[in-house]
Amino acid sequence: MNAVEEAETGEDGARAEVGLVSALLIVFSVIKIAGSSLAFMAALFAAGGSEAGGGQALFWIPQVLFYTVLLATARRLRGFERRARGAVLGLCALSLAAIVLSNLLDFTIGAGHERPALAIAIKLRLLASGDAWDVVIPVMAIVYLRRSAMRRLFEAP
Repeated sequence: MNAVEEAETGEDGARAEVGLVSALLIVFSVIKIAGSSLAFMAALFAAGGSEAGGGQALFWIPQVLFYTVLLATARRLRGFERRARGAVLGLCALSLAAIVLSNLLDFTIGAGHERPALAIAIKLRLLASGDAWDVVIPVMAIVYLRRSAMRRLFEAP
């Protein structure tokens, strides 16, 4: 193979990886939007259809909005829009930072502070039941999209 053929093969591989990452992010976002929406509706139903304090809305609505934005940017990533890579990287980093901050707050001022063993058991149970994907998918997207081949692919005109 000459240098041009190798570059084309590398670019085709990078394009395929972007397609895979984009598809995984789209599926992940749709599942999270559906789950968050259903949880919000279930919380409202359990409260009798109204919520005086707004605590459920403050918890679930930002998640629905965040994953809707992630869905939109993942679709733009699939179309190789110039700023989509940076947006997806930023949203994935924000997602991971929110998870870390939430856990830190739980163990410093939340219920985990009062009963750390119970909080650790709950966190492990949540990870085993599917919350691990909240970490795996963003980390995977960051690892793939930070590579130099991806950077070159999105910098090209």
